[in-house]
Amino acid sequence: MEHNLALTWQLSEIHGWGLVGVHTALHLVGQNRPPLLLEKPLLSTLRPENRERLSGLMDGYRQIAAIAARSGDRMLGLDGCTVLHALGNGFVPGPVSARFRGDRNVGVVAFEDTLFERDAMKRAREYDRLVVHSTFNRELLDEQGITETACVFQGVDFDELTPVPPAKRFGDRFVVFSGGKLEFRKGQDIALAAFRRFHERHPDALLVTAWHNPWPHMSADIAESPLTPVAPAVGENGKLRIVEWAMANGVPPEGFIDMGFLARQQIAAILAECHAAIFPNRCEGATNLVAMEAMACGVPVILSANTGHLDLIRDGNCLPLRHQSQVADPAGKRRGWGESSVEEVVERLETLYTDRALARASAGEAQAFLRGERTWRAFAEHFVAAA
Repeated sequence: MEHNLALTWQLSEIHGWGLVGVHTALHLVGQNRPPLLLEKPLLSTLRPENRERLSGLMDGYRQIAAIAARSGDRMLGLDGCTVLHALGNGFVPGPVSARFRGDRNVGVVAFEDTLFERDAMKRAREYDRLVVHSTFNRELLDEQGITETACVFQGVDFDELTPVPPAKRFGDRFVVFSGGKLEFRKGQDIALAAFRRFHERHPDALLVTAWHNPWPHMSADIAESPLTPVAPAVGENGKLRIVEWAMANGVPPEGFIDMGFLARQQIAAILAECHAAIFPNRCEGATNLVAMEAMACGVPVILSANTGHLDLIRDGNCLPLRHQSQVADPAGKRRGWGESSVEEVVERLETLYTDRALARASAGEAQAFLRGERTWRAFAEHFVAAA
């Protein structure tokens, strides 16, 4: 029997989890199987067309929220429902999952913490199935004896990310993009060190970043890196003082622009100005949505060849960083993580700077790969089937 699906996380277009929810919900609405939302969606963050298509889900949310409010702290069973539970590192569920159980319960997770303690494994086995978003995660679960899993790769929306002509907002400079919330795992310290060296050779280069972290305290671990032994300060407005941090680490003011938080409608226009994007991430539990968005917009990308990135790398569709050394792992939580070479990042930037034909070819291969295999439509179809 085909179950209704219920989602325990918040729909939005401002982070990866939210996008997973939005595109899953869009697919289900299109199939006349509207999901039950157990967390209030942030409809204000959605593009108008998506907001219009999903606003009808608020009725179901209001009804279940009212029932939950009347029930106090009791666990609510949802007959005829498969509940999709958002899990974090250690397979820890969110607070909404503590309130609801379905006839079937499926855990959805993209994890970077590889310390599989007994309690974490017990939590993982409480679900009828686990859905992950990378081969890296699936293989680690297989090694732990958890085989009731499915791997579904996240995607991009080409209607949203159609390449547009550059407006030359940065003049004729060679523009390098780096995105993703600032933290040790994302490797912005490596990107900064490599760009500093590259800029010394090519003063026309400009680093454009989107490193905003809505949880700025999480950025403190960037200080683990010997490349940037001090984390960026947090300003009185609660935001990271990224420009000051970049200057303190040797990037000259004329070589750096921080874009802050990029709204969905800004992404394609900013990426249209870029000639390269660098992602020396130490670990990705999924496949890195920001990197995929850059690829979709026709920007040649430099990708660390580790963890979830390996599911993005194909011959000719990027410039991989193959030299991966072991990441310091004092707590035993970083199995499979990789430390990219600053020198190799610089070499890859030099290649894109000097060989524009190769850059164009790589960008074209990346777009073809994503169109063929990695759209949000394909993700949603496989995700719903896997649940």
